[in-house]
Amino acid sequence: MPIPFVSTLFRRHVPTLLLALLLGLPASAQTNKARELVNPFVGTGGHGHTFPGACVPNGLVQLSPDTRPDGYMDWDGCGGYHYSDSLIYGFSHTHLSGTGVADLCDVLLMPMSGRFSLDASEYRSSFDKRTEKASAGYYSVQLKEARTKVELTASERSGVHRYTFPENENAYVVMDLHHRDLAIEMKITEVGPTEIVGNRRSRSWAKDQQLFFCIRFSHPKIKTFDFNNYRSDIPADGKRILPELIALDFGVLGDAPLIVKVGISAVSIEGARANLEAEVPHWDFDQVRTQAEAAWNAKLDKIETLGGTPEQQRIFYTALYHSYVAPYVFSDVDGKYRGMDGQVHHSDRPVYTVFSLWDTFRALHPLMTILEPEMTSDWINTFLLHYKDGGRLPVWELWGNETDCMIGYHSVSVIADAYMKGIRGFDEKLALEAMVASAMRDEPGLNAYRAKGYISSEDAPESVSRTLEYAYDDWCIAQVAKVMLSKLPREQQFDPKSSEQYRLFMGRSQNWRNLLDPQTGFFRPRRNAGMLSPFDPYEVNFNYTEANAWQYSQFAPHDLKALDKRRTELGIAPRALLDSLFTTRSATTGRQQADITGLIGQYAHGNEPSHHMAYLYSALGKPERTRELVRSILAEQYHDAPDGLSGNEDCGQMSAWYVMSALGFYPVTPGDPTYTLGYPLFQEARIDLGQGKGFTVMVSDSSWAQMEAAAAKGKADDAPPVMDDGSRTRFEHRSARTITHAQVAHGGMLRFDRDRVPQTTASMVGDEEGRAPAAMPITPIIQAKAPVFRDSLEVSIISSGRTLVVLRTAKDTSAFTYKEPFMVHGTCSVEASSPGSAPNTARFRKIDGNSSITLETLYANQYAAGGPQALVDGIRGGTEFRTGEWQGFEGTDINGTIDLGAVRTLERVGLSVLQDPGAWIFYPSQVQFAWSTNGRTWSSATVENTVDRKAEGGQIQVLWTAPLNKQARYLKVIAKNGGPCPDWHVGRGGKTWIFSDEVVIEAK
Repeated sequence: MPIPFVSTLFRRHVPTLLLALLLGLPASAQTNKARELVNPFVGTGGHGHTFPGACVPNGLVQLSPDTRPDGYMDWDGCGGYHYSDSLIYGFSHTHLSGTGVADLCDVLLMPMSGRFSLDASEYRSSFDKRTEKASAGYYSVQLKEARTKVELTASERSGVHRYTFPENENAYVVMDLHHRDLAIEMKITEVGPTEIVGNRRSRSWAKDQQLFFCIRFSHPKIKTFDFNNYRSDIPADGKRILPELIALDFGVLGDAPLIVKVGISAVSIEGARANLEAEVPHWDFDQVRTQAEAAWNAKLDKIETLGGTPEQQRIFYTALYHSYVAPYVFSDVDGKYRGMDGQVHHSDRPVYTVFSLWDTFRALHPLMTILEPEMTSDWINTFLLHYKDGGRLPVWELWGNETDCMIGYHSVSVIADAYMKGIRGFDEKLALEAMVASAMRDEPGLNAYRAKGYISSEDAPESVSRTLEYAYDDWCIAQVAKVMLSKLPREQQFDPKSSEQYRLFMGRSQNWRNLLDPQTGFFRPRRNAGMLSPFDPYEVNFNYTEANAWQYSQFAPHDLKALDKRRTELGIAPRALLDSLFTTRSATTGRQQADITGLIGQYAHGNEPSHHMAYLYSALGKPERTRELVRSILAEQYHDAPDGLSGNEDCGQMSAWYVMSALGFYPVTPGDPTYTLGYPLFQEARIDLGQGKGFTVMVSDSSWAQMEAAAAKGKADDAPPVMDDGSRTRFEHRSARTITHAQVAHGGMLRFDRDRVPQTTASMVGDEEGRAPAAMPITPIIQAKAPVFRDSLEVSIISSGRTLVVLRTAKDTSAFTYKEPFMVHGTCSVEASSPGSAPNTARFRKIDGNSSITLETLYANQYAAGGPQALVDGIRGGTEFRTGEWQGFEGTDINGTIDLGAVRTLERVGLSVLQDPGAWIFYPSQVQFAWSTNGRTWSSATVENTVDRKAEGGQIQVLWTAPLNKQARYLKVIAKNGGPCPDWHVGRGGKTWIFSDEVVIEAK
């Protein structure tokens, strides 16, 4: 039960509230927030990707209409629904809230009146938009062609439908297990006239999703139809296997509605049945709805607000609602769950699924450390089960599958943030073990990161973002290691072996230094040991994750003071750079990236990397600018409308940003138990902390000067803003820009003046003396114009100390201390190292001859490799198409002519190509080679591809000619595109790519 307001401001408004009560108007604490203040349609338009259907807080079932039958080819259909649509295909039981990749939408049911069809183009129905209604835990709509009123509600693991048909027509329900993603195993078993059970195993974003269901009907069916006619008899044992697409005929029901109850489980049919029987043992739809609303109000009532406009109230509580949609409970009522190893296990605590950690570590999980510390502990225990069952902590887990979507190992951020805030209830030693194991995995990007202190663009895609986010995660590991170190006996704390983990990960946390460009102050990609050129901070490319250099320019949240100090040393003013982020032009260059939305300059509120940046002004001594920006974002990037989110909801992160920012504080650095103060939206907001405690944020009607004058006159109610934590410890808000989690969790009151503006300077995150070791020397930068050259090449080195250079050629090795740029004249490697830094190596290749290529088809800008001459520059790629060596051609052939510069004898020629069906990249169907000495008379040969298009994963081959022994100066290469994605592919019918890194020529 929520704790009532007791603040001065609330007491001042008692007459207004009393008048409201006398007029029959509800006060905030009396409002049924689930019905009146939550708008589930927010985010269902634009690019929000949410769904409007019924669920309970963190429930496994999200029962919602599907208007988008094909999620693969339809980015805005990821949630199964878009507000702009006019057709409903049915109502399925699982959905994703605001993700950028499609999946789920399992077990589709669709009611029809008077007739039925098993064709999706006929069983779908238009609907009257005016009848569509949704609130927390409830959805309803009137279908036109189906002539049926549909109402939906849910419990944790069960969905309940209520269909009201015309009184004098047969009632049908179509069930389609083929709907949406690729089903690899399906089964429906008819148990009797009122029960159907079965399973669906599918492959999409989750490579192996297993779902079991138990469906019960309030009326017995009289016929079951499939494509082959109908089945009316039931075998003696009462069970019969049915096709995966059926229509059930319930006859004429008169004025009685049909109630359909569906229990689901990831474990078994028995688990689905037990879930249904435990949660919905009756047929009372309204009771389930009432219980769902009560569950939602228990969460929504954790925060009571006073003031603001009606729209701000609805935006706030809708955001709080969306913050509780994911993660979903994954274990059955008996504690069984399907683990990351695909096997069934048991847990005494709830197990969860759908962890969008790259998004939610920033605000959603920190919010829940305040509102739901026990559930936070359950989530961490789920992480540790993932580690025990599957050998790793989750990155982006979905329905017991690791999708490996996005980057970083941000489960360590969630663990560290909770641990540093005093949340326990999990195995601390196992947690640290799992965190370290995540950071020490054997994979290309992490291996390079450990060896060099950064990831180069040829090591892994999104190299800049990976390096920066790994460095932050490493800092999180160090914080937990430090606390555990402090628990050891004093003599052991000073043992180097005991402190090894802390020192290792604190050192790694400074790896951002290795990507800080000394010329521009941006985090810049590195390639072949140097800084990648040319460099455009506006360019969106595969060196950053859904972003460009501007949008990652402030990502060292754990080391902000050191970052600003380093930029200052380079002659770059940190505040000026931050100013430019918000004021520069909003247009980007490079590849199209749909996620980059909600732009203010180059700040992109519609995507997560920017989310902490408005709060950085506070640390730079400009808290009024933080206030201005946060106030603007709250007002302009969120609305009480279907397109009310400026980007993907991303499982609650967009909404959690709003909730925390509206409360007046935000976690710039999860893992540090402090919050940066910002702009409290409401006159008063009270957080129910449980056990009779609450934390209130209050905005005074008076200015600081008025309150100080009142205090001087002894008027206590108008005293200067303070935080009172209940123990009478008074914390002057004017003298700080942060507040600790302990102060919030203890309970009390934080009061602001009417302008919400902090008055003086305070410490910033990263300021504490002794927090970080001395500045880490940067890994030497070995810079040259290009990795290939024809005559000679100048090489320069940037390092933080005296640098030893080792120059290796095929014939000689020499070593010297670097003093000034030097020339290389042949193929070689240059190794550079300085005291305390990781060593680095660049490789340079001299090209013999004067070969050049002229392309008659255009490559895609985002897959340009080395530019126009990439196919003859001798640089070869690996199996990852995004690392910069591959040139991509979409929906077209490769057609080019090479001039060898002189007549040479061709021994054989080939085209090196890549196939990765998951990225829609396929080998060409054939390659035609033609050669000529004069450019007029040509001979030719054709090489056919023999590799199956279904061959999965990144793979490379060279399509070679037979031995030629022909003279030629000119060589034509035509690689034929194999055509659109085949029917078995998720992108069926879509354009495909050819990727090549080189025309390989063996010649004399």
